[in-house]
Amino acid sequence: FMGFQECENVNWVIGDAGLLGEFETMPGPHAMCMAYRKSAWQKLADSSQDVGEDRWDQWYGTRAGMWARLQHHETGQVVFFLNHHGPLPVHTGGMCGGEATAFNLLKLIASNAHVDDVVILVGDFNAGPQSQTVQSLQGRLHPVYTGTSFGGVDNVLSSCANVVSTRNLGSGGSDHDALEAVLQL
Repeated sequence: FMGFQECENVNWVIGDAGLLGEFETMPGPHAMCMAYRKSAWQKLADSSQDVGEDRWDQWYGTRAGMWARLQHHETGQVVFFLNHHGPLPVHTGGMCGGEATAFNLLKLIASNAHVDDVVILVGDFNAGPQSQTVQSLQGRLHPVYTGTSFGGVDNVLSSCANVVSTRNLGSGGSDHDALEAVLQL
């Protein structure tokens, strides 16, 4: 699975990487996008919902969680994959604060994931490891990997603690880290 933030054209990104034939792309709201390997996964459902809003002093708008429930073709395992681009200013949680943003993300998961789904939450949270947002999320999800840009605002969390490997792939021209995490489901 791949989650993108500040991505206006996911087909261009995946196509430029030579992966358009392998991955199904999903454009979302607020310049968020996702992709998944179509030979391994079938999409069961998807949607998005606003979960936060930028604070007045750095306001660009509302912020969403974009999700998909995907079932593995061979094992039948279902993953609830959630992509998030968090509110500004960085480390504040935006207008309502980090605890509220985390609560809204967890509520989105509780309302749409099924009990046996493996939950994977990725994104540019605009909130680092010591923020209320990340601390609140880590009360319910395992920290898998955190990037280094902007004080660690790029994150991967999951209900699955079986982390096989993690890697920071660098910026690739962005001002953020591209993160890779491999989980054993």
